[in-house]
Amino acid sequence: MSNLFFKKIINMEKEAVNKKVWQEGYTQTYAKIPPPFVPSKKHIAACVKILKSIKKKSGNKALVLGCTPAVRDCLAKIKFKVTLLEFSQNMVETMNGLRKIESKEKIINGLWTEATKYFLPKTFDCVIGHAVTNNLVNLELYEQFFKAMKTILKSGGELIITVTNASPILQTAESVIEKCKHRPGYFKSLNNKIYIWESCAYSDPRFYNKKECTTEMNKFNLFLGEKLKNKEITQKEYDLMTFDFYNQPHRVTMLPEKMFDRLVKKYFIIVKKIKEPVKHPAFSKFYTIYQLRKK
Repeated sequence: MSNLFFKKIINMEKEAVNKKVWQEGYTQTYAKIPPPFVPSKKHIAACVKILKSIKKKSGNKALVLGCTPAVRDCLAKIKFKVTLLEFSQNMVETMNGLRKIESKEKIINGLWTEATKYFLPKTFDCVIGHAVTNNLVNLELYEQFFKAMKTILKSGGELIITVTNASPILQTAESVIEKCKHRPGYFKSLNNKIYIWESCAYSDPRFYNKKECTTEMNKFNLFLGEKLKNKEITQKEYDLMTFDFYNQPHRVTMLPEKMFDRLVKKYFIIVKKIKEPVKHPAFSKFYTIYQLRKK
């Protein structure tokens, strides 16, 4: 699940009068999310090609990180034996309602970084997950995650994950404001808004901590709030540039692509990197499908 919708989902859970109401609200919201925040058809097709190769070469025992419906459906379609590792049973039950293919799965409620607590070494032929790194909030967790994945994979086993990298482009808050003043229509496209917002949040040194590779997702909103208060931007401009989901503190770790690759290579061989097959720079620059093989 994308961090773009994370705060909205949390608020929905708090406000829901019961679990059924929350689940219905979540599924309605999730159904509206565009790729790559949910896997595109081309994304799944790329994963299926990799998974078929794994099945033919080594076996069909897979671990799914989280409970993304499209990932689980593609595994069911090509007859993998699936285990889910997801900390929230409520989330699993909710996402079940979005699946197109019913299949038998083993469900473990737990943390990805603690996978070795639940599984023996060399258990799985592959591990797969969507938007995985969005949930690793510091560099220490990155290390723990890759160590755990390497341990539970069989010799030559593969890890297939979607990674969001830090922006390779320096986008300042001032440049975003300038664009909004001169081209307000640009921000009416969700894809454009995400692109410009992420470029700034993941590169402007006032929001992005280059040493720790972290960004506090609400800081850009706070910055724009001050501009609104000082009447340097209008309410309409503020609304065009901000996301309500980021009004509360929320930390995300985003590594530059080269730094991420160096970290990964301590544990895995990078077999292939597939740029997100959605034709927009918001996705082709930031989102990558990694096919990694255990060393």
